[in-house]
Amino acid sequence: MSEKDTPNLTPHTLTRYDDDLGALRSLLMNMGGVAEQHFDDALAYLLDGDAERGRVAMEQDYEIDRLETSIDELAIHIIARYAPTASDLRAIMAIVKAITDLERIGDKSEKLARIAEEVGPTLQQTAFSTHFRVMGRIVKGMLHDALDAFVRQDCVAAEEIIRRDTHVNHEYNAVHEVLLEYMANNPQNVDLSLRMLYCMRAIERIGDHCANIAEYVIFQQRGVGVCRQSRVDDKERTQI
Repeated sequence: MSEKDTPNLTPHTLTRYDDDLGALRSLLMNMGGVAEQHFDDALAYLLDGDAERGRVAMEQDYEIDRLETSIDELAIHIIARYAPTASDLRAIMAIVKAITDLERIGDKSEKLARIAEEVGPTLQQTAFSTHFRVMGRIVKGMLHDALDAFVRQDCVAAEEIIRRDTHVNHEYNAVHEVLLEYMANNPQNVDLSLRMLYCMRAIERIGDHCANIAEYVIFQQRGVGVCRQSRVDDKERTQI
């Protein structure tokens, strides 16, 4: 923390301020770790039929909600008590934005696991299961690396993660084409196909949320406004 960013605090209060900022970052990383595990578990159920991991993804979403509430409360406390300025305030706001994305990642992972109960066995036998695996692998890497870049405040890594989202979109389009062909050839399975379409879109949206988290790194370091979230929200409103 530079001198210009340091609130006008006594040494004792300044120590508590630093401790609270450290606790805020620690809670964020805990939440990120839980979200990462939930997504991994949901994919294991969807693509490999691992029902035990799927159960965990379905039943443990409350932990993400609990952490989100704790982070919100601590962020409000820090802003109200210490009135942080400049880079510290940007860091706090970036964390508050990031937990929204992490909560949505957790929510989508839970829904993926629930749908996997219905479509998993069929999906694993279709030609487009490979596309799902590729998308899942890319997005899992994006989530891990986005959290790492957030911790290290690495703008170069963040920019690379954002570029990776383009690969997810390309894979999404490829799966979409194969899925449409499948639906045309199997009209009796329309409901099943729509559920698989939801899974495909959920994985692509998680990639968008990972890119958002990467953009918050740039926001903290460069003060560049974040415009990506509104585009993701538009997708959310049109999602099946």
